[in-house]
Amino acid sequence: MKLTDRFVSTVKPTGDQIDYFDEGTAGLFLRVSAQRKAWGLLYTRPADGKRARTTFATYPEKSLADARAQAIELKSGLSDGKDASAAVRQIKTGIGADDVSVKQLAELYIDDRRQRGRRTADDMERAMKLDVTPVIGSMAIAKLRRADLSRVTDAIKARGSAVQANRTAAMLKAMTAWAVDKGYLEHDPGHRWKPPSEASPPRERAFTAAEIQQFWTGLEHADMSRWTIELLRFCLATGCRQGEAAGMLRSELDLDMRVWLIPAERSKNKRPHAVPLSQIAVETLKRVLDAHELPAVFPGPKGTPLTNSGIARAVQRSQEAIGLEKWTSHDLRRTAATHMAELGISPFDIGLCLNHVSTTRGTVTTSVYVKYTFEREKRAALGTWGARLAAIVAGGAADILPMNKSKKRYGVARGKRAAA
Repeated sequence: MKLTDRFVSTVKPTGDQIDYFDEGTAGLFLRVSAQRKAWGLLYTRPADGKRARTTFATYPEKSLADARAQAIELKSGLSDGKDASAAVRQIKTGIGADDVSVKQLAELYIDDRRQRGRRTADDMERAMKLDVTPVIGSMAIAKLRRADLSRVTDAIKARGSAVQANRTAAMLKAMTAWAVDKGYLEHDPGHRWKPPSEASPPRERAFTAAEIQQFWTGLEHADMSRWTIELLRFCLATGCRQGEAAGMLRSELDLDMRVWLIPAERSKNKRPHAVPLSQIAVETLKRVLDAHELPAVFPGPKGTPLTNSGIARAVQRSQEAIGLEKWTSHDLRRTAATHMAELGISPFDIGLCLNHVSTTRGTVTTSVYVKYTFEREKRAALGTWGARLAAIVAGGAADILPMNKSKKRYGVARGKRAAA
């Protein structure tokens, strides 16, 4: 249609996003959505001859007349050899394709991930600042080669961090592929790049009963905040993920019902998860909640939730004080699962407690048809483990026997006192 100032100013969203093409200016369109009105351009990409669309301004910031003039400018000569999307990008960011450095590209990429709600954006940002920017951050991306990407991963492996090298390689490959899609690069230097990887054996660290007791008491001498100490104890008592526990808010707790409700947006598998709380877990939380009134249960220095990186640093610097063989906070989750298995708790129930996708969504039956929450089974399993943990910490014996077929599955089996 022939766009007019009156139409542009009065057209309303219909519920769906609609592009209205201007009859007078080839390729120019007005995109109307519930959020905004934007000017866009339909054009042919010189690189592959495919049709593409891009928006370059919003209405009423840019009028119809100005949008027509801008569209003509973008299409004429394709802006000194660059395609329309590159020209639009330069208008939006003020950065020409030849001027983009690896550091700037990383910032743009991470910002895009963050806008899309990717939870790994913060981890990517830290990895970029630590390992990528110091090595190739100042390079123009137009000069980026596979050898430059390898320099980054080689430096990481040289310090003995093979796993981090593999993760950084995957991040770099994703970033360069994204740069091609967005028009920052004509060719992907990460395509078919196969950095030499070193497969790290899966960790199998799980504390024995004696190590649990040493860990629990050793935390009092560790170089970490009181909230970090209690967080680690809580992770051991519940088998929960460190990141999910660190972000815990008071509003997620119901101590009367003895349950912690992890919302879907903070759960790894994007499903809400109810964690029944054993007596030792409740006691740990009460020590924290009675000591402050902040919304974050485990607050950092600024009152906001503890960060994964801060917890990792605290764990690293406290290894000697605790006196155990090198351990990580994730070993606490493995320890809880291992001891639950030793107590005779079924692998299915352990998977429910750990909120593993392989259990909660492993089959059509469990992911679609079964709407039962298994709260009774989870409460029995975590209660059994909590009682065992309390006995270990106290240095005594637990009045609990491993469950077996002759015992009631969902409850505490009692009998002879099991050695701690």
